[in-house]
Amino acid sequence: MSTQSQPKAKPSISELFPVFQELLPVQVIRGLVRASQKCFYERLFTPLILVWCLTYQRLNHDHTCDAAVSYLASGAVDHLDSRHQEPPSQRIKSESTAAYCKGRWRLPLSVLQGALSHTGRAIQQWLGADGLWLGHPVGLLDGTTLLLRPEPELVQHYGRHKGRGKETYWVVMRVVVAFCLYTGALLSVAEGSLHISEQALAASILAQAIQGSVYLGDRNFGIFSVAQAARHYRSWAVLGLTRQRARALAGRKLRSGEDMRIIWQPSAKDQLHPGMSAEPIEGRLIFVRLERKGFRPVELYLFTTLLDADRYTVEELVKLYGLRWHVELDLRYVKDTLEMDLLTGKSVEIVRKELHAGLLAYNIIRGYMVQAARRAGLSPLALSFTCCWRRVRDVLLSLRPTDSAQYVERTIEHLLARLAQCILPKRPRFRIEPRAVHRRPAVYPQLKGSRAEARRRLITHLQEPAKC
Repeated sequence: MSTQSQPKAKPSISELFPVFQELLPVQVIRGLVRASQKCFYERLFTPLILVWCLTYQRLNHDHTCDAAVSYLASGAVDHLDSRHQEPPSQRIKSESTAAYCKGRWRLPLSVLQGALSHTGRAIQQWLGADGLWLGHPVGLLDGTTLLLRPEPELVQHYGRHKGRGKETYWVVMRVVVAFCLYTGALLSVAEGSLHISEQALAASILAQAIQGSVYLGDRNFGIFSVAQAARHYRSWAVLGLTRQRARALAGRKLRSGEDMRIIWQPSAKDQLHPGMSAEPIEGRLIFVRLERKGFRPVELYLFTTLLDADRYTVEELVKLYGLRWHVELDLRYVKDTLEMDLLTGKSVEIVRKELHAGLLAYNIIRGYMVQAARRAGLSPLALSFTCCWRRVRDVLLSLRPTDSAQYVERTIEHLLARLAQCILPKRPRFRIEPRAVHRRPAVYPQLKGSRAEARRRLITHLQEPAKC
């Protein structure tokens, strides 16, 4: 007697993308949409589908909108829409990207901002006490720039970059970020034009900080306004200082290993934040001369608002500041590995969404790395981000709704085991490499100025009579 096999149930979101669901539950996205107070109709591209497609664009090698539409039509995200009888792959009627682009435009920016902040804090909490330094969460502050195409709206908002007194082709966006020290996850981001200083953007970062967090900044952030913002938002600061500023605060030349209490008075040139107290800031000024045989000595000047010298010793603070270089690696992963050094949006709104969606993809990879490291008893920073990115991308983009829940579970378990083996190589501590690369000779000369001007020059040249 033959029996009919039961129809195979499609795996849920939590079964298909367990880490994605744990980092960013559906309820969080729906709550962010409601909090935006904007009417969002549940059409083909729902908020959840849009968030995932925007994230997919950055995870995939092909970052175009057409690649995202092709991915949707393949049925890979049919499980993300349970409110309609027909899956999205059957409801899509055109190969055009117009509907997707309109959906990206309708999606409130606050949804991506809230999703990014939620994932960063969730990853930070996964490590528990192992992700704290003397009981404090630690954030790494740094700034960078991203290139934008010279679209009229972007030129008007951000302005063109100037080099040697002349405007260049590209539009430049200034970005300040804060990464978690022990997980590498991005906690918050602030962006603006080159007319806005990194120190001013840092105040927006500190406004989103968890109270009691410690933020590390290099000498670029070692000014009164950054310490003022840290005090206002009840965070602690460990900031590098220039030699001139440190000696001006101390009123004399410092000795190596010296740790002195100071009262930082704002000068007439300091640009203070309106609405924040301009009272002097009490802190510690530390100077350490680091020497290593065969190298020039390094003079390190630090200012910190951590006043307890017994608990926060000079040695601990110097070691902590020495870990600040991880932020340079994190920015390299964002700009080079995820190819976010150039954003291709044509409007300010879309460029901002592209930025936050790309950083959300970065946090998803960091989430998998933290999960794998916890299972293997390793530090997340011991794993190679690039190697993990390749494996996470290949597995996530290969799963389909027709896969059984058991198959998906085995695949994710196998993925986490593979990630735990992507350990960074143990290179010799002494390593020097020249900051130069080999490049093939260019076939065409470098384009200077705008392409439209070059096109006009070429047409004019072609219209000139030929010389015999």
